[in-house]
Amino acid sequence: MSDVNLAVAFDKPPADAVAYFKSKGYAISDEWHDVLTNAQAKAFTVARVQNMEVLEAIRKYTDKALTEGLTKKQFAEQLTPELQRLGWWGKEKNAQDDDIQLGSPYRLNTIYRTNLQTAYMSGRYRRLMARSKTHPYWQYVAIDDNQTRPEHSLLNGKVFRFDDPIWAIIFPPNGWGCRCRVRALTEAQVKSRGLTIETGDWVKPFEAEIVSKETGDIKTLPHARIQLPDGSVMTPDVGWAYSPGQSAFGTDVSVAQKLGKVEDVELRAQTIQALNNSDERARAFELWTKDSIARIERFQAAKKAKDTDGLKANGPRPQHKTVVSFLNDDINDKLKDKGIDAARTLVLSERALAHAHSEKHQDKGQVLGMADYTNLSTWINQSEAQVLWEPARNELLYVINQGPESIKVIVRFEGKGIDLDTIINMFKVESSAIESGIQGGVYELWR
Repeated sequence: MSDVNLAVAFDKPPADAVAYFKSKGYAISDEWHDVLTNAQAKAFTVARVQNMEVLEAIRKYTDKALTEGLTKKQFAEQLTPELQRLGWWGKEKNAQDDDIQLGSPYRLNTIYRTNLQTAYMSGRYRRLMARSKTHPYWQYVAIDDNQTRPEHSLLNGKVFRFDDPIWAIIFPPNGWGCRCRVRALTEAQVKSRGLTIETGDWVKPFEAEIVSKETGDIKTLPHARIQLPDGSVMTPDVGWAYSPGQSAFGTDVSVAQKLGKVEDVELRAQTIQALNNSDERARAFELWTKDSIARIERFQAAKKAKDTDGLKANGPRPQHKTVVSFLNDDINDKLKDKGIDAARTLVLSERALAHAHSEKHQDKGQVLGMADYTNLSTWINQSEAQVLWEPARNELLYVINQGPESIKVIVRFEGKGIDLDTIINMFKVESSAIESGIQGGVYELWR
């Protein structure tokens, strides 16, 4: 197959794909299935890479492929010497004395095609969502040639609404080398072409078993298959039953900007609820938080040890952010009453997380535990938190009551059309202090 020149293919630098790729964090994994489904949308990982230098090199040149339009040949020519210099090339023995393939021309081809196709489809998802008001129907399109998997061809031509849950499973790519795509259609186009609108009740979740090549252990992984009405079955490759764009940070921001423009109140509410309550999004948030806290703790340890290299390598990344929640209409309307034009995207940055996990909070006994951090998104999205307004500071508060203590999450708004609504701090406080503040008029109780 000839090289793909992205600069020509996209006719310009693929900004959406670049935004998606740069929004990813890092996850170092023995095998590809150690970082699964939607969590992959925020974690750049390469199987059997345990050395950060190697991972940085691979990401650097994959990033260049996206931003500069490197062909597959150029990508391999530039990256191969770097990997050979770092010793990640050829084969090595695992614990069972089996040969394990590290870097090779074949693997570089897989890395190139997989990451660029996934990034492109994430950008595609973003653009489709932006047009969902006028083009609310999405059609699955499989390439009609002898390289297309027969199972993927089963979905060719099928049409579902853009907000149908099935897209969380089948939005391409659906496996290694998948070239399928999605086409957006208007209601008039659907009618003129005689197409049928299907519903996503074909999704059948199940547990897939994977045998680790490293250890021989059997791992059970959540997966899903599509049971079509005629009895045929389409199953994405294990680890690919997810939408790469649906959970990516850049796409989340774009979706939030469009939510306020959706005139159908019920549709808007259902979309926000579906986004906030997604199990896959919760898993992605958990992965992001664990990765960031581990980095922050390494930074703190390096600071105590006066380790210059450790400080440089593990400092909080200013642009490393994740979406915690989309604001629902109730909260958004109350903010409008305060003169605040919310972006509707509640965002947590690694810098804010570092502040929350600071030695100052630790010394005061106010720092959250890992389970608290990773559950924040779920608590906020499933209405398990009180919502308060503090007029003196123009700040929104989410309060999670845990008995004598509560977790206080502070959100700050600029009120002038900013890009993001930002969590600036979170820490533990006495529950009695929150209650006293409500009774004394320090806080307005919104929920």
